[in-house]
Amino acid sequence: KINSGALIVDRKFVASQDYQVDNKGTRDKVILIEHPIRQGWKLAETLKPIETTPALYRFQGNAVAGKVTVLTIKEENLRQETITMLPADIGQLISYSRTGEIPQGVRDAIIKAIQLKQGVLDIEGQITDRTTQITDITQEQERIRENMKTVDAKSQYYERLLAKLNEQESTIEKLQKERDDLQAKRDAQRKALTDYLNALTVS
Repeated sequence: KINSGALIVDRKFVASQDYQVDNKGTRDKVILIEHPIRQGWKLAETLKPIETTPALYRFQGNAVAGKVTVLTIKEENLRQETITMLPADIGQLISYSRTGEIPQGVRDAIIKAIQLKQGVLDIEGQITDRTTQITDITQEQERIRENMKTVDAKSQYYERLLAKLNEQESTIEKLQKERDDLQAKRDAQRKALTDYLNALTVS
């Protein structure tokens, strides 16, 4: 289930232990089986012990003459895992969205959260790309300025370098504007994700 954006997964582990008693005699016999107590595990769908100590259960049964009698002890262990969906890794959420044991309604809600989270990541990738381009151009500008120091200011080469700097400045301004717009878009997408998860409760 999902409670206020937290994915709560209940897992039930089941263990079964068979005890076999081969009664080769001609009369039925009363048998006593001692089974260890394991922390976190509880008896399930099995005989009620006649005695319980801090370390073990004692079960009483009847071994039929000339036969192998089997006494089965079943136990279960319930564990709960809570995943806060907002910071959770998308890969982890995808795994849960494909788990058939999870109710369809919960899986559908997880899929929508994945789509919103992926939208944020996609925009952040575009922001990183713009930042990288700005950094690369800025570094190139530094090299051009260093070259200009050694070139005659009245030469055509100097003019070409100057024109290149001006062109790069325009490109940087364009990239900065794109980055600012993407950051605003990312923030809006992140808010949509946060609002969706904070209000999300599905059983």
